[in-house]
Amino acid sequence: MEYKIFGARQKAPGDFKDDLRAVLRLDDQQRDALADWFLSARSYELSRPSLPAAVAASTLLPDQFRQTARVIRFLLRNWQKYGLELQDIERDLLLLGFDSGDISVLSPLLARLSPAKERVWLDDVEYSERFVGLPAIADVNIVWNARPLFGGSSWHYYPADGDNHTTFLGLTYLATVEIFTSDRGVRQRTAIQLDEDDFQRLLRGMERAGEQLDILKERTKVVAPHGKKD
Repeated sequence: MEYKIFGARQKAPGDFKDDLRAVLRLDDQQRDALADWFLSARSYELSRPSLPAAVAASTLLPDQFRQTARVIRFLLRNWQKYGLELQDIERDLLLLGFDSGDISVLSPLLARLSPAKERVWLDDVEYSERFVGLPAIADVNIVWNARPLFGGSSWHYYPADGDNHTTFLGLTYLATVEIFTSDRGVRQRTAIQLDEDDFQRLLRGMERAGEQLDILKERTKVVAPHGKKD
């Protein structure tokens, strides 16, 4: 038998059936919260540590949300990617062993989410492009510290000149910027130290880059994917 939702691979992801059964175990309010997120989200990335506000306000548990959103995202993406009809998905689910009662729950949910399927597919295309070429940023942490200043450093190997190293002069403020990058699933950590002037220079550079991005988006909006929300 040939499945349409799995494309050329003809193989379901390892947890596909379990994830779909998790969708079936949700109550109506939980499925509504899941559907509302798909219809309003600007990104469908599920690895972020914090939950979307609307989902956090629902009775969906974090693992519940990620498990069920993952399989719905898969179906919506492939629905658009392979130019399928809803009946194609229903047929494949029946072939996979889901009964008519299961289809009567899943099909209305998918029909409701039909307007989001192109955005989900485009988001997946854009997400994949981030892993082509250079590593992508996975996380950034910035922590400020107040470092004490003494008249002499404690880290010199040669003998201290007098007792200046015991003279407390005050504090200086330093930021530790910790950047985690991901290169095809391999994470690396880079940490740099900035004083207040360096930090302000970084902020000004980011502000200029933001202004350039606004101009670039304005000038190229005619060729932007029309399914993506700004």
